[in-house]
Amino acid sequence: MFSPDAFIKSYATESSICARLFTKMPPGALDYRPTPGQRNTLELLRYISKGPYNGVRRIVAGDWTLGKPAGELSKDMPASDFIAQMHWQTAEVTRIVRSANPIDLEEAFILMPWGENLRRGEALVNHPLKWLVGYRMQLFLYIKAAGASTLATPDLWRLTE
Repeated sequence: MFSPDAFIKSYATESSICARLFTKMPPGALDYRPTPGQRNTLELLRYISKGPYNGVRRIVAGDWTLGKPAGELSKDMPASDFIAQMHWQTAEVTRIVRSANPIDLEEAFILMPWGENLRRGEALVNHPLKWLVGYRMQLFLYIKAAGASTLATPDLWRLTE
């Protein structure tokens, strides 16, 4: 069952894990790129800082075209702003979801750009929240591959040391 409070709590946890992973990066990790054509770590951080948030605001509004694309919103963000951006994102997502009409989240549909038609609450969980989880995993793997040899499984799943 969808609960706005449960969504907000999960989103905040995932965002906080991303911010904590950022603090584990070894020197040079921002330039790490697994293969040509993939994002490097800095580009990934920039996307994480706005991508899931952008999905939340578009889904709640029922307008997938709302605002600028995430890549455009974050293209100049320095890595040093990542933690502040994740805190900002969590606060904004909390504000947006709490201000949403609960009936719309349960009953109103949104047509996703790829043709999937979902209830807005379901869309929030199946897309922006899952994106954040996926990008958290990607960030963990990038940091680990860039040389953070002490990074371990608990760093991926928990907020505590």
